Amino acid sequence: MAKLTDKGVRWIIDQIRMGELSIRQIAKHQDVTSRRIRQIRQLYLQGGEIPQLKWHTPIPKPSDPTEVKLIKKAKIKYKVGATSLEHIIEKKEGKHIPHNRIHRILKEENLAEEQPNKQKRRKWVRYERKHSNSMWHTDWTELENGKQIIIFEDDASRMGICWGEFDEATTENSLIVLKKGIKKHGKPRSILTGRDTQFFMSEREGITNGKTEFQRFLEEQGIRHIVGRVNHPQTNGKQERLFGTVKRHYDDFAGLDELMHWYNEIRPHMSLDWDNLETPSQAFIRKMHHKDRRFRGAKK
Repeated sequence: MAKLTDKGVRWIIDQIRMGELSIRQIAKHQDVTSRRIRQIRQLYLQGGEIPQLKWHTPIPKPSDPTEVKLIKKAKIKYKVGATSLEHIIEKKEGKHIPHNRIHRILKEENLAEEQPNKQKRRKWVRYERKHSNSMWHTDWTELENGKQIIIFEDDASRMGICWGEFDEATTENSLIVLKKGIKKHGKPRSILTGRDTQFFMSEREGITNGKTEFQRFLEEQGIRHIVGRVNHPQTNGKQERLFGTVKRHYDDFAGLDELMHWYNEIRPHMSLDWDNLETPSQAFIRKMHHKDRRFRGAKK
């Protein structure tokens, strides 16, 4: 059964005036009952004007202290929005709380605010590699305290592979972090970076300036270097979203290591197996190619 709109009511009155369609035909066209059409006709005959629909704003259900406690606990642990919390609470606690009510309670507890940018339609289409270690993303970003951080992120699983916090964003520091990641998780088949000088030596005015130590290291290791397009930040969009998460929650943790443990091991990622609340570290194992599984088993 459809919900009538003011436009629909005007159409109904027009049909009643013309008298070409029966009450039953009008009701069928609007997907409402014949009784509803008779009510609208009666209102029109009594007032002589097209009836205006009255929209009643529902009175919010009083907050249940048990729900409030459950929502606050989940919010503090997972640090995600109302839509994600609805799913997590239902999966973990077996209790369904509509996300609208969760958001209202979070606002009442000063744990949420309106984010209009989330309502904007995204124009990009998500693409990801099939297997873990097929490609890592990386970049540098600056925190409010002036520290520079670098994170290598696995494209298929969204797992933070390795990371570091430094006073300066340099090629040397980039390689320190990358070598730790390779030692722990094996070599990726490719690495995607921007055209920053820590990673890439560009050619200007037809003169070849050579290669950075980062580029030479990748060549020695047989790792393909994929360089992002000029003025196209979407190329490394997943990395930017990870940095956004890190910056939002940096002060919630004792340090970057603790934050990345939460990101990899505790917080389910909506881009993964959301029905099973999969974390990036779980996805990294699930999506691993069978050859890499053997490598990982041999290392242990």
